[in-house]
Amino acid sequence: MLLATASAAADASPIERRIAARLASFAGLMGVAATHLDTGEAIAVNADTRFPTASAIKTAVMVETFHQIASGQLRKDRLLTLTDEMKVGGSGVLHSLHGGSQLQVADLLYLMVALSDNTATNMLIGAVGTRNVDDRMAAYGLPLTRLYRPTFRGGHPDVFPEEEKEFGLGSSTPREMARLMELIARGKAVSREASEEMVGLLEKQQYREMIPRSLPGADAGVKVANKTGQDEEKLPDAAGILGAIRVDAAIVTTPKGRYVLAVFARRVKDTRWSVDNDAFVTGAEISRMVFDYFDGR
Repeated sequence: MLLATASAAADASPIERRIAARLASFAGLMGVAATHLDTGEAIAVNADTRFPTASAIKTAVMVETFHQIASGQLRKDRLLTLTDEMKVGGSGVLHSLHGGSQLQVADLLYLMVALSDNTATNMLIGAVGTRNVDDRMAAYGLPLTRLYRPTFRGGHPDVFPEEEKEFGLGSSTPREMARLMELIARGKAVSREASEEMVGLLEKQQYREMIPRSLPGADAGVKVANKTGQDEEKLPDAAGILGAIRVDAAIVTTPKGRYVLAVFARRVKDTRWSVDNDAFVTGAEISRMVFDYFDGR
């Protein structure tokens, strides 16, 4: 079992100590970072630990795509052609469509974010470039937030081959991913208009197993704009076990304000793909703890 510790244990706040105490019984490693956008108050537990992102790195692909739209390198209505060679497995629907179908960049963005469509992701990565995504994140002050390759292309990285061996599709830290969500929420990713469009895409997210899971719904004035990721480790641990990876990062809007939250888990002993996976359940508990804390409950 890997024990969670607050990022600065001696100076940890009460909420950080409560989160760390809860994570002490979690069979894996979990990191948490949150920032209230009105007060600036931050919560950090294992927030600077580097984790595999799985599909959560698609948020960075989205940001770079909007940058290239803003610069005129891409158009939202540009048509990209789906070929049979482009199709990959996992989440999404494009792998079931006929080769030769044409889709607009705007439609691919929706599919990549809302449905986490892997084929749509690869089509966008092919259009914007892996290195450009990483350079953009570095320019935002997020040097550990990296995309390594298209999805389902393990062992064939475009950049940083040694890191790809461990992290797979992408890597980040909870603090950096929360910061990326903060930039989008504050209208500072590309432009205010583009940021608002990105929030709209994130609000259409279909995977709700972690951060939104135990929160009040829209009828209570709570909205969650999030991007998730799930995978298994690429390298075994000392016992030869490939644990699970579960990730979620969100912008949460409540009647009392907004905050961003990133919850990352790796080396999770529970490898079930169901919604009852221990990382989903634990992450949902942490999400509710953060919500209640910021809400003053």
